[in-house]
Amino acid sequence: MKIPGFLMDRPMNQQHYDIIIAGAGAAGLTLLYYLLKSRLHSQISVLLIDQSLQPDPSKTWCFWDHSSFDIPEIIYHSWNHLTVSALGESYSEDLLMNKYHCIRSIDYSGMILQEARKSESVTLLKAEIRGFASAGSGATVETSEGTFSAGMIFQSALKPSDFSTSKVDVSLLQHFVGWEIECREDLFDPNKAILMDFDIEQLNGVTFMYLLPFSERSALIEHTLFSAEILDQEQYEEAIRDYLSKRFHLTPGSYFIRRKEFGAIPMEDRVYSSFYCPNVMNLGIVGGLAKPTTGYTFKRIHNRCKSIVRHLEEGKMPEEKRESQYRFRVYDMMLLSILKNETKNSIQIFHDLFEKNSFDRILDFLDEKTTIPQELSIFSSLPYLPFFRSIYRMKHRIFTGA
Repeated sequence: MKIPGFLMDRPMNQQHYDIIIAGAGAAGLTLLYYLLKSRLHSQISVLLIDQSLQPDPSKTWCFWDHSSFDIPEIIYHSWNHLTVSALGESYSEDLLMNKYHCIRSIDYSGMILQEARKSESVTLLKAEIRGFASAGSGATVETSEGTFSAGMIFQSALKPSDFSTSKVDVSLLQHFVGWEIECREDLFDPNKAILMDFDIEQLNGVTFMYLLPFSERSALIEHTLFSAEILDQEQYEEAIRDYLSKRFHLTPGSYFIRRKEFGAIPMEDRVYSSFYCPNVMNLGIVGGLAKPTTGYTFKRIHNRCKSIVRHLEEGKMPEEKRESQYRFRVYDMMLLSILKNETKNSIQIFHDLFEKNSFDRILDFLDEKTTIPQELSIFSSLPYLPFFRSIYRMKHRIFTGA
């Protein structure tokens, strides 16, 4: 098999590797996983760098699919029934084509780091990542433990070098605090998840609760907002306590908190660069892989990493590309503009979306797998004036390539 030339052009020193992966979050570990499974594995050297190389217990990553995920054994729990509530009405449906999955970061990172430690081709380095630079036909990374070079670096640790000057009109966050709780009595149906419950106070932007039951007594519950400002920790937690009390009649003494998590995912129309600099490719959120209107990133990371490894196996440089086609970028821009400017109409849109369309069709639409006729059918079920206003607000982007 042909090894890419840019990986073989190496100086003779122990600080050089064929590939450096800077960042051991979901993106970096996923790329490492596919490299370990690749035909290239025994022929290249890989350096993984991060401040921590211990399994991370602080996150859960969720996604949906048509039973095509590459690592089904790592899935912690799945649901085939979802509920959405808005404007005092609830819509529930059994999924016929998709399943909704949850993966725990501690399981995922533990599995891949264990495989990496067994491999003679992989070196792990605990260090602070400080910067990158191109160097001839390769690149270098500066760390707290020295400078290392490679034919190609893939990084998810630092914002793109042109981040502050990149084009952006709407910049929101999907931010949340989650509690994994254990109740003293059976309360939940582990086959049914609450995807979004908007029937709570809307004080700081579009707000909903999200609940994933793992058993009759345990669940992850998150208070989630689409807005520009992070709240104080107590504001999220008070909202969770209030929801558990009103929705499930739980008092603080009737459950205990096993784990807490916090997240803030960018929801932006920003144009992200594929490369930090020549031979340094951006991955994960800093590579623009978060879906702008949902924040879902995990499966898009897998798709991008598989594409990267496929190009390397074919002896090619990974391609620079936008994650979404033009029409989906336009859809994202329109909805982001509505989320920012029209909270009440945003909730009406979510209500009508789930009232008038199948959950499977909506999930495929959010996954950008629908056809134009299917998308027109979805939009025809929604109030049109908010979208006309958003097109007017975003016309300078929509009509110039998004």
